[in-house]
Amino acid sequence: LSELSVFGKVAGDSAREYALAHKSTASAASITQLAQEQFKTFTQLLEQTDGTENPAAIRNEMGDIMEECVGIYRSEETTSKAIAKLQSLKERYKNVRVQDKSKIFNTDWLTTIELGYLLDVAQTMAHSAHLRKESRGSHQRLDFVERDDNSFLKHSLSFYQEDGTPRNEYSDVTITKSQPAKRSYGAAQSEGK
Repeated sequence: LSELSVFGKVAGDSAREYALAHKSTASAASITQLAQEQFKTFTQLLEQTDGTENPAAIRNEMGDIMEECVGIYRSEETTSKAIAKLQSLKERYKNVRVQDKSKIFNTDWLTTIELGYLLDVAQTMAHSAHLRKESRGSHQRLDFVERDDNSFLKHSLSFYQEDGTPRNEYSDVTITKSQPAKRSYGAAQSEGK
């Protein structure tokens, strides 16, 4: 989606500004050590020989559950189902097997690394959708059909906890130009004119 490029650039620019404004006290050696520790997780994926899970199968199941349960139409029941399934997929991911063991241009390894991050994003989306008990924009909660500006005119923020599950917080939305209004489509839109 184009918003990934836009907000990716915003995040990168903000990180650069922060880094320039806050001088690091970490030594080059400690930064190198941290990078090596982080990379160890990726090399463990490549070196794991007893894994039995196919990353492509996990990725397909993740896509299916997200489309079925956290798509445009959702409910407490479907988001709960997605949360449980995604937790199960994350457990299975711990046992994935990368077939290609080479360390040069290894797309099998790369897509397996990406799958771990995709599962994190899917999990935060499912938790956020579950907690947002309203319909907003094109996202419809079948069990909460109206928009609730008092409770949810907010940005959803997700943070991973020590137990590996997301914790949600909210930040206020600043309305600049366009005020929130009721969305109406098709016949309802024509009747409202």
